[in-house]
Amino acid sequence: MADFTTNSIKRKKNMSNRNATVENALVFFLLAFAVMAKTVFSQNCQSTGCPGLKECCSSWGSCGIKDDQCGFWCFSGLCHLKNKSYGFNYNVSAGPRGPIESIVTPSLFKRIMSKVGNNCPAKGFYTHQAFISAVKSFQAYKGTVAKREIAAILTHFAHGSKGFCYKEDKARGRYCSPSKKYPCEPGKQYYGRGPLQSIRWNEYYGAAGIFLRLPMLKDPDMVAHSPEVAFKLALWFWTTNVRPALYLGFGETSKRVDGRLCDNLHPDDTKNLVKQYVDLCKILGVTPDEGLSC
Repeated sequence: MADFTTNSIKRKKNMSNRNATVENALVFFLLAFAVMAKTVFSQNCQSTGCPGLKECCSSWGSCGIKDDQCGFWCFSGLCHLKNKSYGFNYNVSAGPRGPIESIVTPSLFKRIMSKVGNNCPAKGFYTHQAFISAVKSFQAYKGTVAKREIAAILTHFAHGSKGFCYKEDKARGRYCSPSKKYPCEPGKQYYGRGPLQSIRWNEYYGAAGIFLRLPMLKDPDMVAHSPEVAFKLALWFWTTNVRPALYLGFGETSKRVDGRLCDNLHPDDTKNLVKQYVDLCKILGVTPDEGLSC
């Protein structure tokens, strides 16, 4: 009887151990699945950007604020550029320089816009007067400006709007992230608008609105209604997120404007972007920097 009882206890103990092992394996599987799901979801940051103003998109496709994500291997967004160097100083902001009106003349602007097709929704929307007015509203450009930088700006503006053909991103979405400082307005969407349609999310519209003293958070559509506001939003993003990286070359500006340009999945787009920049530099009579690749 004693042996039977002992064996029964052993069987129950073994069964309990097996159940515990199965439960532990199941928990581990679920945790691993959750991590993988989160990782897969986070890959979207290379195509949609990160919602937080303090976040960057790492080369692994995840949003974060840590140095290992926003440091040397930062893919796009708010990268930490301190002590970051490739061993070269490509200096996109190098001379020659001049007033913005003498660099982007009406004839040059007309030449650029002449390539906009008649079937383009933004045909006639982007004007020379709006561009000059927007540029001169920023302190950094009230004096003389570098031809290289203006060439880079116009190149990215043209690319971001599909050759100035669109003033709104065709792939629309709400792009609303939880934020106490920049809460989303009911019924409003914060997709890309203007010449840099990689600018998305309520926090960017909110921060830009405060800087520009415009109600962009309450009325994001104003970007698509006013060419000057459209250029101002793009220039705010440029001066805030891109301009600090000019010394790293045109390729680095491409990463910070839109990380998809450097993901190796769209090589033709990247080549065309570089070609546009080089061609525009030649038109402006300036040698392009050597840091063209991402």
